[in-house]
Amino acid sequence: MTDDHTVVGRVVAILDTVADAPAPLPLHELTRRTGIPKPTVRRIANDLVARGMLIRTEDGYWAGSRLMNQGLQSAYQQRMPMTVQPYLQELHYLSRGEIAWYATVHDDNLVTVGAAFGPRYAAAMQRGWWPNLELFGNSAVLFASGRLQFAHAPERADQVLSTGWSPMTPQSVTDPHTMGDLLKQAYDTGYTEEQEQVALGYRCAAVALRDDTGRLTGVVGITGCTTSVTTADMRAALSKSADGLGRDLRDVVGRTPNPATILPTYLRLRSGIGYTWPLLPGPTRVTE
Repeated sequence: MTDDHTVVGRVVAILDTVADAPAPLPLHELTRRTGIPKPTVRRIANDLVARGMLIRTEDGYWAGSRLMNQGLQSAYQQRMPMTVQPYLQELHYLSRGEIAWYATVHDDNLVTVGAAFGPRYAAAMQRGWWPNLELFGNSAVLFASGRLQFAHAPERADQVLSTGWSPMTPQSVTDPHTMGDLLKQAYDTGYTEEQEQVALGYRCAAVALRDDTGRLTGVVGITGCTTSVTTADMRAALSKSADGLGRDLRDVVGRTPNPATILPTYLRLRSGIGYTWPLLPGPTRVTE
C-alpha cells in the first residue's frame, strides 16, 4: 500500500488494512502493510481506538463497534446484503447445511459480502480467504470464485497461466493447459466447481452473475464437506438463484431504501424463510 501523506488517506489506509485482516494486527504489522511511519500509525490508530473505530487487543488492533455499526448502516443503505440473504438461506437449506455465499466485484476483485452457514463451519468462516481472494495472489485461480473471476478477465488469466501459481493441496491443479481449459469452460457455462483444490475435504460449486454485456458482477456459491455440494441438483439450484438474484440486485442497487416498505419487499422474494435485520425497529424476527 502506498502512503499518500495525507491525514485522510492515512486514516482510510489504516481502517482498510485492519478491516481486510483475518485477525488483529500488531503495530509493526500494521506499519508494514500500510507503509506509513510507525509513530504516525501508532498515533492515528490510538486516536481511532479512542473514537470507537478500532479496539486494541493483546494481539493488536481490531475493528471497533463504531466501525462495525457504520458497516451495518452502509449495508442497510446499499440494500445488497438484505437482497442477497434470503437466497443464501435457501441455498443453505437446500444443501442440507453447507456454506452458501455471495461475492460481489470490488476494484476488479471478488469480495464476499454475505454467507449463510451453521455452527460446524463457524471456524472455517473465519479463515482469511472469505473477506478477499486477493490475499492469495495467483493461487486464487484454484477457488471456484477465483476461477470465474479470472475467466472473465482475459489479461489477468493470461498472466496467471504464464507465471503459474502455488498449489494449496496435493489435489490442486498445477498444469497451465488444464487450468486454461477449466477457465474457458467457466466462462462458456458461467459455472465451475472444485474438489479439494483449496482445502482437503472441501468442495465448492459456483455460478457467475453477469450483466447484459457479459461483464462479471458477482458469484454465488456453495462450499462444504459433502458430495452434495457438486451434484446436478445443487448446480440447478445455484443457477436458479443466480438468475433471480441478478434480477433483484438490478432492481435495488442505487435506490434509496424506504424503511417502512423494505421488509415486506424482501419477504416476498422467498417464502418460508425468516431472518433478522438488526437495524429495523425491534429487531424483528420474521417468518411466513
